[in-house]
Amino acid sequence: MHNPLLIAAATVVLVVALLPAFGVLRRAPVWREVAGRPLVGWLLGVLGVATVLLGYIARTWILAVLPLLALVAAALAAFTWWRARTAYGVDRGLPPGSLGLGTSLDAIEHAAFYARAAAQHGPVFKMAQFHRPVVCIVDLTSGFELLESQRARLRQPTLPFGRLSPGNYIEFMNDVRHARYREILRTALSGRVVAAARPGIEDAIRAHLMAAAQAPTVGGMDPRPWLERLAFASLARTMFGIPPLDPRIDTLRALFDELGVTRTFVERRPEERIPTFTRLVALVREMGRDILAGGAPSSGTSVLSEALRADPAHVDDDTLLGNLVLIVHVTRSNVRGLLMWVLKELLDHPEVVVALREASGREAGPERLDALATQVVNETLRLHQSEYVYREVVDDITWGRYRIPRGWLVRVCVREAHDNPVTFPEPHRFLPQRFADRAYTRQEYCPFSDGAHSCFGAGLALMIARCLVTILATEWDGRIVADGPVERDGNRHWSHWRPNTRLRIAVSPRADGAALDAAAASAARTRSGVAGNSSIQTPQAS
Repeated sequence: MHNPLLIAAATVVLVVALLPAFGVLRRAPVWREVAGRPLVGWLLGVLGVATVLLGYIARTWILAVLPLLALVAAALAAFTWWRARTAYGVDRGLPPGSLGLGTSLDAIEHAAFYARAAAQHGPVFKMAQFHRPVVCIVDLTSGFELLESQRARLRQPTLPFGRLSPGNYIEFMNDVRHARYREILRTALSGRVVAAARPGIEDAIRAHLMAAAQAPTVGGMDPRPWLERLAFASLARTMFGIPPLDPRIDTLRALFDELGVTRTFVERRPEERIPTFTRLVALVREMGRDILAGGAPSSGTSVLSEALRADPAHVDDDTLLGNLVLIVHVTRSNVRGLLMWVLKELLDHPEVVVALREASGREAGPERLDALATQVVNETLRLHQSEYVYREVVDDITWGRYRIPRGWLVRVCVREAHDNPVTFPEPHRFLPQRFADRAYTRQEYCPFSDGAHSCFGAGLALMIARCLVTILATEWDGRIVADGPVERDGNRHWSHWRPNTRLRIAVSPRADGAALDAAAASAARTRSGVAGNSSIQTPQAS
């Protein structure tokens, strides 16, 4: 016979010990994960039913071991609580902050998490990305100093898709290999290439806006699909020399779509994507051979043509060609995100549009308009699109008064560092003119990171976004029809915050006819520029 008082006490202890776990199961990120993985949700349901049935069948045995189960659960709950304390490890040199699962979920759920944590604990604090502890630094000077001074003890974190390329993806490379391929790509993506791509990208923006305005919509237009197409076409032009309005773009884009949308592409096993990736590399190699033969089906200067001009042997470099494919695939999501934020901020602030229109009509010329558009893009980057830099700790680090153990991550919180009210008064307001008043150092404003792994495509991203700003403001009228709070584009700590998926807009050509005239001129250039081009061939690699 079981002791009723002992059973009751054990039950109470077990329930109290499991309460935090039940609280975690109620959190929105958990349910989003289950919703995004139906098989996991189904298995959890089956497991829950099986547990209840097993508990009923083996209730006599469970009652016998219930005190032991309660003791184990209480011990685990106590250890979890102890480790989740803000002061855990501080006496051993760890920064303050909680390693608890609840804090990890807070970071996914709330856009202001890192800023609030810095306000509570200081600019250096710890948290956990589920099982992986992270030291977060909300200060650019300190963060970049750590990355530079401890470079030998840090490395780039990797994601599985890097295995598609024989030498890994450029962002995940380290040391000599990274230096070699970064120099090739940085040199090839020159200001000359960016400038050569601009006219075609401007034509593409006008064509996409005109098509969007003419499409029948109810309740406004979803800007994401056409901005994604625009981002892809811009990257294809810059990387491969394919004109943005070339009919071959749709064929090329379909191949890239087979690789999968970015947030699932970075998580799933890459082996299932090898056939599509191999076809794309073979296609890029075929383009390269056409360039070397003098019969390239392109609109001129591109990253591919520049790389081959520097060394024709690059046409047989699978790592380089594979990286061109991966850069286009991964970067198009980031470019689309920047364009989404630029579009939203522009439509949210009509006074900025008025200033841009006034600048376009002054005698100062296009340079003044370009300068104002650059300020708009810089302020958008500051507020939204410069989120973090990650490194993985491969050897214990002693840094000032802090100790960072091997196996942890370091996250430099760039976006939150851009909220410093000393550097940026009224940091949460959209004030593009702040970039006209002064120049900022890299320790104050650094949206594309710093050091050996900084983004070498910054000039391209700025140019595409600047074109959208000037064309939309000077040739079009627009307004937001529907909107919602910001949301993550994935359920991970490295996912980006984006405008709400319910965002809908309405656009129409300005009454002065500037948009119609510009679109007609763009169409004429397109007809003359791509006439006679054959469809893209997609050779199968042997």
